[in-house]
Amino acid sequence: MKKILLSIFVLATFFQTFAKAETAMIGVVDGMVCMECQKKVTKELKAATGQSDVVVSWPDGVAIVNFNEATNFTEEDFKKIITQAGFKVGKVAQVEEKIQDPETGLLTLKKF
Repeated sequence: MKKILLSIFVLATFFQTFAKAETAMIGVVDGMVCMECQKKVTKELKAATGQSDVVVSWPDGVAIVNFNEATNFTEEDFKKIITQAGFKVGKVAQVEEKIQDPETGLLTLKKF
C-alpha cells in the first residue's frame, strides 16, 4: 500500500511540475508598422530563444514567446533582442501560462 501511495505522490508531483513548466514572456513592441516588421521580430525571437512558438502582432504591438520548459531567457534578453531588431520595447512580463492570442497577451500584461 505504501508503494502505491508513494507512486501516486511521485506521479502527481511530476505532472504538477510539468504543468508549471509552461511559461510565456510577453512584451509591448513599439514601432512595428507592417507585416515585414512582424516577421522580423518573430524571426529574431525564434533565433534568440530556440522556440518555435512565437506570436507577434504588429497591429496589437505585442510579442509573445511561449516556453514549454524552464528557461534562462530573461526580460532583459527579450528587451535586447527587440531593440537590436530596431524597435522600442515597452512593458515586458513573464507569466505562468501559455498565451496564443495577442489580445489576451495584452490583457495579461496590463495586470503587471
